[in-house]
Amino acid sequence: MTEQPSSLEDAGVTRLLGLAFAGADLVFEIDDSGTIAFALGAAERLTGRADRSLVGRNWASLFNPSEDALLACLRRDLVAGERRGPIRVELVQREGPTAPSRANLSIFRLPQLGTRLSCALSLGAPAGGQSFSRDADGFTTVDSFATSAEYLLQEAREAGLVLSLDLVEVRGLRDHLAQLSPEDAEEARQSLQAVLRADSYGGLGGAEVGVDRFAVMRSSESPPDRLLQSVGGAAGGAQPELARLPLQGAVSARNMRTMRLALDRFIEAGSEAAAEGFRDTLSRTLRDSRWFRDIVERSAFHLAYQPVVSLRTGRLHHFEALARFSKDASPAETIQLAEDLEMIQAFDLSVVRSILRELGAQPRSIRIAANLSAQSLMIEGFLEEIIGLGGDSPDLRRRLILEITETRKLQDLGHANALIGRLRQAGHVVCLDDFGAGAASLDYLRRLEVDFIKIDGRYIQSMTEGSRDALVVKHLVALCRELGVSTIAEMVETDSVARLSEDLGVDLGQGWAFSKPLETPSWSPPPPRVRPASRRSGAREVWV
Repeated sequence: MTEQPSSLEDAGVTRLLGLAFAGADLVFEIDDSGTIAFALGAAERLTGRADRSLVGRNWASLFNPSEDALLACLRRDLVAGERRGPIRVELVQREGPTAPSRANLSIFRLPQLGTRLSCALSLGAPAGGQSFSRDADGFTTVDSFATSAEYLLQEAREAGLVLSLDLVEVRGLRDHLAQLSPEDAEEARQSLQAVLRADSYGGLGGAEVGVDRFAVMRSSESPPDRLLQSVGGAAGGAQPELARLPLQGAVSARNMRTMRLALDRFIEAGSEAAAEGFRDTLSRTLRDSRWFRDIVERSAFHLAYQPVVSLRTGRLHHFEALARFSKDASPAETIQLAEDLEMIQAFDLSVVRSILRELGAQPRSIRIAANLSAQSLMIEGFLEEIIGLGGDSPDLRRRLILEITETRKLQDLGHANALIGRLRQAGHVVCLDDFGAGAASLDYLRRLEVDFIKIDGRYIQSMTEGSRDALVVKHLVALCRELGVSTIAEMVETDSVARLSEDLGVDLGQGWAFSKPLETPSWSPPPPRVRPASRRSGAREVWV
């Protein structure tokens, strides 16, 4: 028989404990020195000790020493009636495969309890559905901050809460820390990150987004003055400035990505400019987002076709389709905008559909290359959509060359190569664009099995015989030949560069030396250039 409470008072206490345990695995109370005065719950699972044995111990003994600054900040700054958390914290390390290493900490200062603090630990998932990556000083990494902020914003919206994104600038912080001993500087940085973490929504913490600049997501009801005072104290008495950027209304995931782009655009200007320019920047970014989404939905772009020719014979090999927008819109900047807004996948698919329609209207000898963002390629399901667009026509896939472009470094080359392999197996020829620029490195050539690489135009455009650029191209071509990869030189603007590219062993060329981009994929080659009878060293036939 279940034991019943002996009085109404006992029933009330039991009910409160039941409600507490519905949201926590362990509840405890600490006094003004941090000593545990009461504990009840799954203490043994969390700490390796019975709940009663925790009484009299300092609460810091439950946590990893790296959390000392955070615990001190919570005890010091929590005001009557205020609740902080849940904050993801590291527990003291214990042996055993089932010993938890992390938990969520919530803390509340009940006015009736005076200086005592009510605490709760739970083993549930972290706020935002994921753990936060932190740098060596404990600050949330920028990537983790931006990604986790989306989850937290959605979570807060569903709970009816309004958040703000606060940009804190502590001018002179770096100079101040440089004057301290290494130990004192480290302590100051830990204190600063603890302040930002303790005052952040969901314990996300602050991200160091620039020199002396930090971003933190907080409840819009959190007073800015308290954060400024706490940051100033942690920064040796500095006078920080804060720009509050309210995230109001039903902000969707897409709008949050737009918010991230807006922040990227102005964050270098500092907090003063941020506060003044945020609304204008956000409005402009939202306007750009709507404009590009409309372009994709209506296919409101047109394609120009630039010939890619054999340097040896001058014959057409294929066309590259180049997206063009309004006369005032830079193609490169528009594509970058699409990637920043994570709308590039829809755009790439729209371009491929247009090219396939054009291929269907052209002779079977015509081949066209479509640019695909590496960002799109890595999105789950994109590859199946691309292959599916070719339907049951192997001929169309053979004539559709896929040229992979990249503005951000691929993180998983093994997975990328597997995707490329599936495209080639489906019948597509695959080219790696802009090789030698940005992230495209020799490691790509080693790890990615492609049919062509297109050598970045900066090596080609002003290349002269015997120049460093020419030597780089010569050895790159030789390496590609050994790997069975054909080469394309882009930005071939003059006959002399075309001849030199051929002499260096490059297979195909593209640029105004042959033709400007055309309205339709139709081109007649000019009369062949007169060349000496001897054939260049290493010349070979390429895929036709």
